[in-house]
Amino acid sequence: MNITQLYLSYHSKSGEQHDEANLIAAHATMQVIHNQLLQMGTFFTLIICCRNPHTCNFYNNLMEKLFHMWGLSMVRFVVLHKNSKQRVDGTKRYNVILTDSFEAFREIDIASDTRHNNYNEYYYIFLQVRDDQMQANLQQIFAYCWENSMINCSVQTQNAHGEIMVYSYFPYTDDFCGGVEPVLISRFNGTHFVNPTLFPRKLMNFHGCVLRAAIWHIPPFAYLRTDDQGVNHVVGGIEGYLLRELSKILNFTIEVKVPSDNIFQFGAIKMLQHGEADMALGAFSQSPVLLDVVSGVSSYYQTRQILFISRKAYFLNSLEQFIFPFDAITWLLIWCTYLVCWALLSMLSKYCKQGFEKNVQTFLNSLAILLGMPTTHTPMRHYGRLLFIIWLCFTLLIRAVYQGILFTYAHHDTIACVPSDFYELVARNFTTVISFMNRGLLTDVDFLRKLPAITTTGLDGMSVFDYIKHISKRNYFAIETLDFLHYYEKRHKTTDNFVILSKDFMNFQRTMYLAKHSFLIDQLEHVIWWIRSAGLVQGWYRLEIGERKQEQNQVDVIILADYYAVFVMLGIGLGCALLVFVLEILSFRVRILRNLFLKI
Repeated sequence: MNITQLYLSYHSKSGEQHDEANLIAAHATMQVIHNQLLQMGTFFTLIICCRNPHTCNFYNNLMEKLFHMWGLSMVRFVVLHKNSKQRVDGTKRYNVILTDSFEAFREIDIASDTRHNNYNEYYYIFLQVRDDQMQANLQQIFAYCWENSMINCSVQTQNAHGEIMVYSYFPYTDDFCGGVEPVLISRFNGTHFVNPTLFPRKLMNFHGCVLRAAIWHIPPFAYLRTDDQGVNHVVGGIEGYLLRELSKILNFTIEVKVPSDNIFQFGAIKMLQHGEADMALGAFSQSPVLLDVVSGVSSYYQTRQILFISRKAYFLNSLEQFIFPFDAITWLLIWCTYLVCWALLSMLSKYCKQGFEKNVQTFLNSLAILLGMPTTHTPMRHYGRLLFIIWLCFTLLIRAVYQGILFTYAHHDTIACVPSDFYELVARNFTTVISFMNRGLLTDVDFLRKLPAITTTGLDGMSVFDYIKHISKRNYFAIETLDFLHYYEKRHKTTDNFVILSKDFMNFQRTMYLAKHSFLIDQLEHVIWWIRSAGLVQGWYRLEIGERKQEQNQVDVIILADYYAVFVMLGIGLGCALLVFVLEILSFRVRILRNLFLKI
């Protein structure tokens, strides 16, 4: 904007009020700009809209003096002319408004610029009007502010004697709830404001007034109790305690509004949109459509959507208990080494008959040693005895490991290997079990569309656990919130019914939602942050669910890497036996070697 041109346009006119009174008004306005608005933000918006020529001249004179006092600050000027339809876009969080009547103030239509905001703006309104019309205009301006959730509205006036006074409204007092009576909060003594707080906090005490909360009976997050008159009361739960703590700190009365819609998210949103509720608590699906119609405070708790299966379905049967101690590669190597040793002994017994006794069943003997049974036939040659010792050591170690794991399987409810990730579930075409309530949160997840699904009719999340536990099939898995699982385990006093897969499926932020541009948002944001930082939410979680321990879900399978040294020892032993075999063959021709072997 061309500030010089704007200054000259105002400088060429003169106000009709006494110049000393104009100077006092300019000093007061400049103090508000520097000591209030620019302390909260980096820039502000100055809006001028007046209809009376006398008042327009007054504001022209005021602007001239403001330009003389202006320091280094950013400002956006908006001058509205009569019947103007053009709107100025942009953020208008901190505002100074110069006007001469409620009608001119209403033509600014600031509500259209703020109705989609997720914060509370600040409006410092300079109302220049005749003394006999001042209270009526103040009442109308504050009614407009309250109707459009503009909680931070302060109005500066100047009477016929040149006195500067600042008014605001307090919607919640001991005498009324939602009132807009003008209250004098400060005055300007010529040098400074008597009370420097020109934007007082108005929602620190609701004086017992009612705030309506859209909430459902969903343990462990909220417990509701219905009295004899059919009125619902919050009695517990993580979010129930949060709501009660808020009501205690801010001194308001909770009126419970149970959404009638079967899907809590949709019902609560409708209530906020239609003004039937002031707040709603829960984990809603974060979509652009939702954020266009409601405002949310900062998250106070995070839930984890998990994938889990029935532990009973993965218990090892008798055949699996014999197979599962080793993985496939280990089993393959064990039997390959057995066949190699058997083949080697068979070859030696056939071509080197002088090294073995007659009628020796090498296949059965090596198998007997592998299974831990005794054998009475031992080789006569050194290389054969070395092979025999190596095979004994190898099979002893393998049997010890196998028998130890088999003993563990026989005395514990060991489970088979569960799917490791989402892709394996898709590849094996698992069936998804999901609650009706949770399905509403996950409607946009592409992963679920690739698998067949079963939706349970229960609305509290507990039905999923009962279903997956009852069906007990390995190709079924369920999706639910981890907190519901912990609550289910606490209620049934067991922790071994389900196995959580290794990866989280999705995280949801549990948040308090308000109507778009709610007057409550800044105050509730401040208090909820204090509650969260104090650790109260975690304390309520432990109270409702208790401390959780980490469980080992996977079966203990010994893989090759766990004892590859055994196979290394076997390989070294076979190499040594081969070397002895070569030396013994040479001993038939070399006398020194023959004498050495005779001494051994």
